[in-house]
Amino acid sequence: MFHRKLVLPAIAGVIALTGSLLAAHSATADTGGLKVQAGDNPPAGVQPVGAGTGWNIKWWDEFNGSAVDWGTKWNGNSSALPDAGRGNKGNQQLEYNLDRNCTEANGAVTMTAKREQYQAPSGTTYDWTSCLLTSTASGGVTFKYGYMESRAKLTYDLRDAQGGTVADTRGFWPGFWTWQASGVDSWQETDVYEQYSDRPRHLYLTSHAGAKGGCEVDLGFDPGADYHVYGADISASGTKFYIDGTLICSVAGAPTENTNIIEDLYVYSKPGFDPNPATMSAKKSIDYVRFWQR
Repeated sequence: MFHRKLVLPAIAGVIALTGSLLAAHSATADTGGLKVQAGDNPPAGVQPVGAGTGWNIKWWDEFNGSAVDWGTKWNGNSSALPDAGRGNKGNQQLEYNLDRNCTEANGAVTMTAKREQYQAPSGTTYDWTSCLLTSTASGGVTFKYGYMESRAKLTYDLRDAQGGTVADTRGFWPGFWTWQASGVDSWQETDVYEQYSDRPRHLYLTSHAGAKGGCEVDLGFDPGADYHVYGADISASGTKFYIDGTLICSVAGAPTENTNIIEDLYVYSKPGFDPNPATMSAKKSIDYVRFWQR
């Protein structure tokens, strides 16, 4: 999740995706010893959408509770962000990430980016707040290879100070990605998707690890209008990116060290791409996050 100048050189091509394909499979689920709350189990035998069978589910969050599982499944700060793990103005980000901006209800977690001034403990003042989820908590997941998947609704519900809808969607940068685990000192990032909301139907799917590589996809749907499924099969031989069960591209890039999962809704800072001055808030919602291994 680095700014555009770093993302674009890794892109290999552009693919137009005009439909969505959902597939369901059956196999025996393996909890991997994960302790879960009642009602938070995924469907029995659930497999990644479109990626075949033979997968054993190892970790998940169905977001069926009333509050985020902070400290058990998720943390709200990441080593990817230098200001206490919550802010990164040097990466064209306007927001400081606060746990309170993630709310869990009705089977989903919603991230809300808000135009509000916040002074970080470092003394740095931010004009926006948002939140992120990273799987570095005590019951989180750390991995090198496997399949990660999220069903999410990207940048949506932009509002002005009176609660009215703002049609100009620019200024937001949601992503679903990995970042090197604690103790790893090499760049191990995989971006299952990045969206710059000034072009809401255009996504970037990128491996920044090993041989690297990636692609861009022009969607035939608005990813903020409804939920869609985004996944990546990360293996020693490379990374395959999927949207709604459709294989979008395959690249040679693959991590050489352990990583953790991140979900975020960054606020983008670049002249001409900043949020509309009228925009006071925007949202991203996540129905589930799941991780499998063979």
